[in-house]
Amino acid sequence: MLQDSASPHSNDEKRAALADAAWALLATHDIDKIGLDMVADMAGIEHGLAGALGGSVQRLVLAKMAALDRQSVMESFDDIEDAGEVSIREKIIEGLLHRFETYAPYRAQIDQLNRSARRHPELALRLLDGLEAVVRRILVMAGDPAHGLKGMLRVKGIVAVFLATARVWMKDDSSDLAATMKMLDQRMVKAEEWGVSLRLFGGKHADHADQDHHDDASAGRYGVDND
Repeated sequence: MLQDSASPHSNDEKRAALADAAWALLATHDIDKIGLDMVADMAGIEHGLAGALGGSVQRLVLAKMAALDRQSVMESFDDIEDAGEVSIREKIIEGLLHRFETYAPYRAQIDQLNRSARRHPELALRLLDGLEAVVRRILVMAGDPAHGLKGMLRVKGIVAVFLATARVWMKDDSSDLAATMKMLDQRMVKAEEWGVSLRLFGGKHADHADQDHHDDASAGRYGVDND
């Protein structure tokens, strides 16, 4: 049982306790094998109330991930504010790295979710929607409003960067995530080259896409489109 002397009182606290319990169980259980009663017992909450508050184990797991993502984004924002003048590219990388760092203690849960997502397309779509929402927030925080069709494509491009890097992150047990950082930087360069070639950036990117798109990407001059 997760709750003892500090039992949750409000419905929000109880819902958060249920989400924490579902997340803890996910480390050692397939999500299909976790019953809402199991979650309620671990959280110390009545079964009927757990059903009313939580709805389903999948919903609780996604709620926990949303909370972790909010934490990650806000920590990224604080670090970026302290860093002073840095490029949009550096801010995006900082935001993505923070998400990897936030989830580093929870690789077992991510592995379980990856396995489950292969069997359940609706779960895969919800996980992807959550990741896209986080990436959009990171882009806006970094100074890219991500407006319009081009903005949507930039979001999807950064999502692809994150997913490709995640394969390395799952096996990266270094304290500084050096291998993850190296892959993230490489993938960002490729994404910027792709973005320049398709004219997904405004300003200097759009004006010089044909002659120096490689230099732009390598230098990290991530543009902002105002469409």
